[in-house]
Amino acid sequence: MKKCKDKTCMAEFEPIKAIQPYCLACTIKRAKIHVKKEKDRQWKERKKNLKEKVKKISDYRSEARYWFQRWIRLRDVGKKCISCNVLLTDIRTFDAGHYYPAFTYPNLLFNEYNVNGQCKMTCNNMLSGNLIEYRKGIIQRYGNEVLNELDSIAEDKSKRTLTKEYYIEIADIYKAKCKEIEKLRN
Repeated sequence: MKKCKDKTCMAEFEPIKAIQPYCLACTIKRAKIHVKKEKDRQWKERKKNLKEKVKKISDYRSEARYWFQRWIRLRDVGKKCISCNVLLTDIRTFDAGHYYPAFTYPNLLFNEYNVNGQCKMTCNNMLSGNLIEYRKGIIQRYGNEVLNELDSIAEDKSKRTLTKEYYIEIADIYKAKCKEIEKLRN
């Protein structure tokens, strides 16, 4: 006779095999739990694949924007607001503000110089981006050459088709950069 290794059972039983650690009831209970976990895992995988199939290009763009803006916040935490020089201490309290608006200038949507940490309430919301000070901040932080480059990209009116593959690539790049920064900080 052997004692069941299940801490809730501890009943004595006669093993079928010498190495059998649990009684028959506990073995069945554990098998049911294992089957349920496997079914749940398969369902999650199937659900993930189904969600991927119904994704629109706007969903891919949203995901890419999320990771890009998160990276901007992680990059700029501890720096000053690009427009008003307020210290940005917590990624939840500031935005990844665009100098050239993302909606109007999609070719600058993921430009790292065009997007910088900006205080949420004052500069990005109440002052609609505080663009005059933002321009000065770009010159101060990056120099006139970068500002001239942004201006020339903004003047280029040729349409650039942003594809699903492009958004997936952007999301992957910035997700990896975010994980790298978070790993260094922990």
